Amino acid sequence: MRYLIYVIGMVFCMIYGISLHKICNFIDTISFGFVVVPSILALITTGYWKDFLKAFVYIFNKGRETKERVRESAKAVKLVCISSLIFGGLGVTISLINALHGLNLKASHVGADISVALISIFYALMINAILLPLYFELKRRDTKNSK
Repeated sequence: MRYLIYVIGMVFCMIYGISLHKICNFIDTISFGFVVVPSILALITTGYWKDFLKAFVYIFNKGRETKERVRESAKAVKLVCISSLIFGGLGVTISLINALHGLNLKASHVGADISVALISIFYALMINAILLPLYFELKRRDTKNSK
């Protein structure tokens, strides 16, 4: 029930914090891909992609998972959180450098350039806002199973 309340709260904040007619301003597929694709590749190359998917199953199936599986799922979720923050920060850095490079040419577009530059860190923070409660719940279950 608390996860449902958490998701409803996130949706409520997204809908009413950002007006509905301006929601398209927050959708940039290139920046989103720049954050998400490396996270997916990190999961695939490390072999944690199954553990990442199982993390969502473990939240709803209490008591059916082993301590090792919960620990591996927590590692997979942590990997996605860290890689999304790294590539979100890298995306902001690259975009800000490009925006500042063109500053002399189009000084009137600085605000728009900076807002576009910051969108990749917004995506990374949203991924972390969704996954961190999952990570801490898995860690709590791991320590609970250890005792």
